[in-house]
Amino acid sequence: MRSARSTLVACVLLSASLGSIHAYSLFIDSFETELHASRGSVSAVYSTALVSLTMAVLVGHPLFRRLSGSFVALIVSGGAAGGLLIAARSSFLGGVIVGYGIIFGTANGLGYAFSLQRAAEANPERRGFALGWVTAAYALGAAVAAALLDGPIESAGTSRALSSLALVIISAGLTAAFLLAGSGRSSSVGQEQIGPPALRQLVGRLWTGYGLATVAGLMALGHAAAIVDQAGGPGSTATVLAGCASGAGGIWIALVANRSRINGLITGLPLGSAVALGIGALIDDGTVAVVVIVLVSSAYGALIAAYPFAVNEIFGSERYPAIYGRVFTAWGAAGLIGPFGAGLLFDATGTYRLPLLLAGTAALGSCVVGRRIVP
Repeated sequence: MRSARSTLVACVLLSASLGSIHAYSLFIDSFETELHASRGSVSAVYSTALVSLTMAVLVGHPLFRRLSGSFVALIVSGGAAGGLLIAARSSFLGGVIVGYGIIFGTANGLGYAFSLQRAAEANPERRGFALGWVTAAYALGAAVAAALLDGPIESAGTSRALSSLALVIISAGLTAAFLLAGSGRSSSVGQEQIGPPALRQLVGRLWTGYGLATVAGLMALGHAAAIVDQAGGPGSTATVLAGCASGAGGIWIALVANRSRINGLITGLPLGSAVALGIGALIDDGTVAVVVIVLVSSAYGALIAAYPFAVNEIFGSERYPAIYGRVFTAWGAAGLIGPFGAGLLFDATGTYRLPLLLAGTAALGSCVVGRRIVP
């Protein structure tokens, strides 16, 4: 069996390469021009990818008990790269939705779920640490991708940039497969040790709190460059900073999760997002927009690590994959509502003020729900 450290490194590497999905905002302007599509239509590609990702997290965990870790890494990286290549060669919106939205999104979800589950299983005494690093890597992958893809998109177009990203993901998958060789399969999943009514109620609260909290982060990440550009700031720089901030949030959770109160994390973080979003909606300034994107992204990065940690702590490692799969569907709903809704509202109003206000309201709702999840 591979060591816990090798397994964690493999999961972090795979997660980082797949996190590039959140650099999508850099493609918005180019896709609008190349595909002759509206902002709302182009935003639908990203939302489709997030929904596909969500469904893969929901139903993918049984696969990890049947296949070796190395084989999962190869399937994930091969599928993700294939989807990107299809999108790169498509000259119409439907092809991009299939390649990037469905195939890349599904492979992304399988890889993300696998990385979280396997990292936690390999580090049972430091689950918060492992989950924090995997989610941080996912966010930092978006930042690195944004920094590396901005130039190719401008100089050679989306096709070259997507093809280059496919090559990077294949390389990461091969390396992760090597590190996971001999690691075996995931452990089996047992049955709930909690009555069905209480289980449904608690999962419902987790679902609602998680969904409301992540609307803000996903909207900010999905439109980071466009939001800052519209306010007169450096959009591409904001995308890089957003990824770094989200990664920093995950690293912070890795360092503090095992000695922090879960309730404080899942109520305080969305409150910070709500305040930042309110400021961004009221002040139309490029520098302020960058700061708002950074603050919201850092809170989001911490939240997407805090919620899986909370589920793991509440239900235990055996029930975690199935329960978190259900809770994670809230992230998919937020991914559909946030980026796509923001694009439609921008088309209708010509500004991001209303999307920012609505996202802030959702974050406040998450605070209220979060107070009832853990005593």
